[in-house]
Amino acid sequence: MHNILTFDLEDWFHGNFLFDEDEKSYSESRVLEPTMRLLELLKETGNQATFFVLGSIAEKYPQLIEKIADNGHEIASHGFLHRLVYKLSPKEFEDDLQRSISVLERLAGMKILGYRAPYWSIYSDMKWVFEILFSAGLKYDSSVYPFKTYLYGSNQAPRFQYSVDLKEENMITEIPPSVLEFLKRRIPFCGGFYFRLLPYRFVRRGIKKINQKEKKPAVFYLHPYEIDANKTKNSKGLKNNFILHVNVKRAEKKLTRLLNDFSFISMRDYLKSSE
Repeated sequence: MHNILTFDLEDWFHGNFLFDEDEKSYSESRVLEPTMRLLELLKETGNQATFFVLGSIAEKYPQLIEKIADNGHEIASHGFLHRLVYKLSPKEFEDDLQRSISVLERLAGMKILGYRAPYWSIYSDMKWVFEILFSAGLKYDSSVYPFKTYLYGSNQAPRFQYSVDLKEENMITEIPPSVLEFLKRRIPFCGGFYFRLLPYRFVRRGIKKINQKEKKPAVFYLHPYEIDANKTKNSKGLKNNFILHVNVKRAEKKLTRLLNDFSFISMRDYLKSSE
């Protein structure tokens, strides 16, 4: 069974939760080196991925976006600026989305089909967001995290792919990141901080459980800075510093094992195969 591999393409400072400074104030960008390494790993292991790209990154590094597309990976939208969607007005969200789609389609040379909100900042009852996504021509979203945290997510959200019904029989497909369920409790494991924190054997068993017992593909995600041990340690508070930097030095080795142990495709190719 193919699983689904995704990367949120943003810079190290976007990982500072509640990031609200002017991006120009950060002089050290670290996005190129780890992203190139990710592309090398994907080529070496024969896997394909969806890159949810921040529009401001695409505008700054157009050749990087072109290279990702040339390697056969899907380009999707992560918005233009890294902002909490539930703090935006509908007009602000629509402007940010359209700005990102415009630059991404121009650079990638492909139709943008999907979206993922910064910080997973969409809830399933925010129908106005899904209406805007549909109006923009998008086919799927991957923003509703099925696990509650202090910043995002919901324990009531479905764990697997579902349809968000909209006006006039329209719909958007929601493809959430994978979480396990054990004794009526949910356990995030399949990406980001959770992937870095947990033992690899737990992650591997979790994916096998979803594949074999629940007959579903696992949805994995990571940020380039999560394999970058050289990035600046400049985070907001001790908790955020821990979330951003724990086990970063081991993350590339774990990711390499993951890419060799399982087969991954992009969200675009998964949806095409399930039609």
